[in-house]
Amino acid sequence: MAAKNGKPKVAIIGCGGIANGSHAPSLKRLQEEGACEVIACVDVNAAAAQRMADTFNIPRVFTDFHELLALDELDGVSVATPPFVHRDATVAALRAGKHVLCEKPMAMNVAEAKEMLAVARETGNILTIGHGGRFSAAAQAIHDRVEAGDLGEIYYGKAAALRKRGVPSRGVFTVKKLNGGGPLIDIGVHALDLTLWLMGSPRPVGVYGATYDKLAHRPGIAAQNSLFNWGPFDPQKYDVEDLCAGFVRFDNGATLFLETSWLINQPEAEVRRNEVYGTAGSASTNPFHILVDTGDGPKDVAPEVPSGRDGQQGNFLRFKRFLDCIEGRAEPLVKPEESLDVQRIIDALYQSGETGKLVEIGD
Repeated sequence: MAAKNGKPKVAIIGCGGIANGSHAPSLKRLQEEGACEVIACVDVNAAAAQRMADTFNIPRVFTDFHELLALDELDGVSVATPPFVHRDATVAALRAGKHVLCEKPMAMNVAEAKEMLAVARETGNILTIGHGGRFSAAAQAIHDRVEAGDLGEIYYGKAAALRKRGVPSRGVFTVKKLNGGGPLIDIGVHALDLTLWLMGSPRPVGVYGATYDKLAHRPGIAAQNSLFNWGPFDPQKYDVEDLCAGFVRFDNGATLFLETSWLINQPEAEVRRNEVYGTAGSASTNPFHILVDTGDGPKDVAPEVPSGRDGQQGNFLRFKRFLDCIEGRAEPLVKPEESLDVQRIIDALYQSGETGKLVEIGD
């Protein structure tokens, strides 16, 4: 597998916040390094598409992604649309012979995710989902130790993505029919994906979850929305959960606890945590440590890694890996089969939250 003519030629579908904040800057940097050519972008909002093209020197602008996908020289696309477009854009791109890096979540539901995976298999084109957390130095170090068996049998995991006052106040994040859900879909999906990967990607078989909308419509809460200087959100356009908690059981007997929220009364502005526990040790991404018990108690064997928030580097590396896959130098780090399992858990959490019952997960 290789680019059609020289370096890979790529385009961006969707020109909103995530495209301007991650996709376009990362691909521009890779273009400057000689790794690709960014030849086009598309958005139904012509002004938004033109603004991004002007900002990042993208030569061609479209308002219909089908017209963009008709470009013969195009090798791959990044899908940076809201979730309700992920399936349609991805399937169309794969059928047009393009490779796809799709923003998270994979889809709005399991049925859509299954269709995306089926078309990827049918066409033989690359499909990967944009989880940058797997590329962080801490996550890589933990994964290497787990793969080597240094932590023993991994039987328990904990995943958290919590914000005190951090509702995305722009876009469609708070509109269920367009986003699919709230913090579980937005930030919980990252915590879930990374922790599952660190656990060895076991197959989920059962979920018990709960969802809450306790704070978003309380008077004055919207005005307190201060994380990242996003400003107030509109409670009238908020019909998703503000907190989700759940317990997942896997086919190998392991279990995982997940909690995620945009609005929770905690001391910290934000908590991001992925923890795995094994028979011979444990590990955590934040605070970063890798404990290995060699017979006289657990000792921290974690290497030195960049401190602070390294998500931006992870976001860049996901695009670099995508280009390497197009060129045949690598396999996707985030496989669509794994993302389908994440989607299965998300759907089951929402179903359990609605019914109050345990939800079994089949094929």
